[in-house]
Amino acid sequence: MERVRLVAQPRPEVGKNAVKRVRQAGMVPAVLYGRNLSPMPLAIDRKALLGALRTEAGRNVLIDLQVKRNGEETSDTVMIAEIQHDHLRREVMHVDLHQISLTDQVEARVPIILIGVPEGVTAGGGILEQHLRELLVRCLPTAIPEHVTVSVQELHLGASLHVRDLPASEGFEVVTPPEGVIAAVVAPKEEAVAAEAAPAPAEPEVVGKETAAAEGEAKAEPGAKAEAKPAGGEKPAKAEKKE
Repeated sequence: MERVRLVAQPRPEVGKNAVKRVRQAGMVPAVLYGRNLSPMPLAIDRKALLGALRTEAGRNVLIDLQVKRNGEETSDTVMIAEIQHDHLRREVMHVDLHQISLTDQVEARVPIILIGVPEGVTAGGGILEQHLRELLVRCLPTAIPEHVTVSVQELHLGASLHVRDLPASEGFEVVTPPEGVIAAVVAPKEEAVAAEAAPAPAEPEVVGKETAAAEGEAKAEPGAKAEAKPAGGEKPAKAEKKE
């Protein structure tokens, strides 16, 4: 397991304003936790911390942390327990460090790397889906694997690989529940595009002369009186003018 050395400075002030000043100085706020240690606010150089996270071990890297306490420089072996990122810029905003003993087992999450092309993909035209990206293991700090390699070559169409299917490994114990699905080969999802059914053409309505004539007549509104028309086309007599 890879180890790096980091130097941290105690943070005498806490709070939003104090944390803001730490970040403006190119440092990352941190807190160190331990069994026989009160939580200690620290500040770590940002570039040095990012360099440690870029190692093959990633966030499981073992850190020899140098801290000055009461004028004396002390060294502790620590691991990163939690990292807080900025949601937009993904910058490291805060880290929690946990003091460990190299003789006591710890739990760590390690990446899962799939190797091989499944039979269900080459012969069955399926699609490989990876459901678990990390595996939780328990072991000594110096025995934490950088990653866990899993072969999926024998997976056929419709088959799944579970945590319980992994071969026994020396040096670490798998803590992830055995029923967890690591990967599966599924049939391609066909996008069923439903064609909109065209409406059936309506049959032409046969309208007789009487019906047409009836439809052409204006219907009187309820309660209204129809205007009487003189027969024979005669014009109605003019009303006698009264003076």
